[in-house]
Amino acid sequence: MPATWQGRHYEISSAELAQWLEQQGGWWNVDGDPLLTGRLPFPCPADELAAELRRLDRPLFVQAVHSEFAPENGRQLTAENLGKVAARYAGSLTAPGPVPEFVNDRSLCFRWKGSDQEWVLIEDSVTAKQFQEDTAAKPK
Repeated sequence: MPATWQGRHYEISSAELAQWLEQQGGWWNVDGDPLLTGRLPFPCPADELAAELRRLDRPLFVQAVHSEFAPENGRQLTAENLGKVAARYAGSLTAPGPVPEFVNDRSLCFRWKGSDQEWVLIEDSVTAKQFQEDTAAKPK
């Protein structure tokens, strides 16, 4: 594991991550992964990202934000329990001004097995909302 990873980390297949993304829906961003960002434009819908993850068919490590989840590092994670390790918005909610729209967006820190390159998967509720509004506004 990279030295910067503190706390728990788990292994997950890209197919399980794809399944989880399809269950979540919405739009997602990737920051820091040249493999995915070279293959897809971001942000992108969950189903497009899921399809690419299935094509890649590679194992990943995910960092767990909630250390109380699962007793063992390296444990195999499934789509069913991946959401338990996701983080929510990490900014200051006590800062002056309105609360950001993306306050409940989730993020997960990954690296491909065999690589030290860390990258982040970030939910993009603002883009998802805009897409829905644009789709609804188009004449049928």
